[in-house]
Amino acid sequence: MQYLDLSWAVVILDSMSFIRYKRRINCGKLHRINLALIALVGISVSISKIDGRQQRSERSRQQIIDAMRKLVEVGIYIPTAQQVADKAELNIRTVFRHFSDMDKLYYEIDQILRPNYRRHFVGQDSTGALEQRIRLVVDARISCYVETYAMEKATHALLWRSKLITETYQGLQHDLRRNLVKMLPELKKTKAETRETVDAVTSFEFFERLQMHQDLTEKACKKLIYNLLLDLLTK
Repeated sequence: MQYLDLSWAVVILDSMSFIRYKRRINCGKLHRINLALIALVGISVSISKIDGRQQRSERSRQQIIDAMRKLVEVGIYIPTAQQVADKAELNIRTVFRHFSDMDKLYYEIDQILRPNYRRHFVGQDSTGALEQRIRLVVDARISCYVETYAMEKATHALLWRSKLITETYQGLQHDLRRNLVKMLPELKKTKAETRETVDAVTSFEFFERLQMHQDLTEKACKKLIYNLLLDLLTK
């Protein structure tokens, strides 16, 4: 007579609780319930393996994103895939398995950071006096530029080579211009050259020049930009 030895088989019982048992089962009299339990054990093991692979994949993806951000934050604005792989302590094939090209990695990071960028402009009071609204515009923009400085620099470095990043950047610039008109509706009644000047002096590029090349403090930058806007909108 033939026997099937299920040593230390795992039985799924009572809401997925597990017990171990050892039993010799007569193959000729194997009950359907036992077959079902054996099948469930196999399914459970397969699902466990799939879940493990998915978790490892998610960890690898996050390691790549974190590595890219760290490189950008220390001034490596256009890192190579190999640099990202080395920083993440992963094989370069793993990087390209998650991101077919570096543009997609930049785009992913941009999408992660975008809510942090936009929160500086949420809840602004557009009904106050002109001086108050100018102050809010300047404070929001400078705070945003300071927080996202590294990614702004990386974006500018990549504009010439990436259509995807260029489109994302242009969309963001349109959002900033709409915010200006919302906060400073007086712009609608000014000349086109005045509107363009206001847009320019509230830009990241203008702030960077004041702070990085003219060595002004953040407070001094805010004061200078505030006074320029006030002059432009009240002359």
